[in-house]
Amino acid sequence: MRFLLVLGAVFTVSGCRFWYKPVKVASAIGEERTVLAGDSVRVHREDRFEVYGPNPEAVYDGYEQLNRAYREFERHFSTPGARLAVILSADSTVGFDVGTLRGFRDRGFTVVRYVHPRSYRSPTRYGALGYGGVIWPVAPTAARVMLARFADAQLEPDGVRPDTALLVKYPVWFRAAVMHLIGEGGLPANDLDYAREKRNLLLPLRNLLTLVRPVSADSLLDPSRRSDADETTRIIGAQASTFARFLVEREGPAILGVIARGYLANRPLNDVLGELRNSPHSLPELQQRWRYWLDTREN
Repeated sequence: MRFLLVLGAVFTVSGCRFWYKPVKVASAIGEERTVLAGDSVRVHREDRFEVYGPNPEAVYDGYEQLNRAYREFERHFSTPGARLAVILSADSTVGFDVGTLRGFRDRGFTVVRYVHPRSYRSPTRYGALGYGGVIWPVAPTAARVMLARFADAQLEPDGVRPDTALLVKYPVWFRAAVMHLIGEGGLPANDLDYAREKRNLLLPLRNLLTLVRPVSADSLLDPSRRSDADETTRIIGAQASTFARFLVEREGPAILGVIARGYLANRPLNDVLGELRNSPHSLPELQQRWRYWLDTREN
C-alpha cells in the first residue's frame, strides 16, 4: 500500500477546522515488476487476466481495455471470458521458452502475444477505443481470442485446439462483429459513417452472412487497423458491425451468444435466424429493416 500525499492544510471557516490526512490507496496499476522469459517487465495480475508490458503506461492501458472487453464479452455471451495472459511487446522477434508458456497454461491462462502495430497512431478524438488511452489497442485481439476459447468450451473435448481451428467455425461477419462490438466498446460512429458512405457497395445480407474468408486475414478486421485495410475488408467490417448492433438493439445483447452457439452446433442459417424474436426471419425483410436502421440510426 502506498500513501496518497495530500497537503496537510488547515483552514478555518466560521470557526470550524478541517484536517486533510494521508489516505491509503492500492499500488498503482503497472508499478509492479516481474521477470518474464529473462526480461524485467511491468505487470498487473488479477483472476480474470494478467497484463505484461514494457512500462506502467502500457500495462495500465492494457488493463483498462481488457477490463472493458471482459465486461462486454460477459454481457453478450452470458459467460465470463477465458483467462488471458496478455504480453504487450514492441518487437515480434522476442521469443518465449517452453517452460514460460507451460507455466501460464498450468495456471489456466491462454497466452496472447500482442505486438504494437507500427502504423497505429492514437486517435486525436477519443471514442470507446480511447477508454484506456489506446497506446496499445489490444481489446479487439483479446475479443477474438475469447471468441475462440468460447468455442473450445462449447465443443466436445478434443485435445489442444488452436484458435484458427476454432474461429473457422464462425463465418467472417460474426468474427468481425465480435471484434468490433467487444473490442470497440459498442460505439457505432465509425462503422455507421463508413457503411453509409459506401451504401452502394454493401453486400446483400445473404452474401454477407454466408461469406467465407480465411481466419488468417482477420487481423485487418481489427477496428484499430482500419487505416491498413483495403476497401472490401473495411466494408465487411463496417457492415458486420452495424448488422450486429442492429440485432443487439432489437433482440438484446445476449443474441450474440445465441447466434454463436447456433454456428457451433452447425445449425442452418435459417434456423439461426429463427432464434430472433423481434426481427424478421426472412432475409429480404431483415435486410430491409437493417438498411432502414442504418439510414436512420443516430451516431
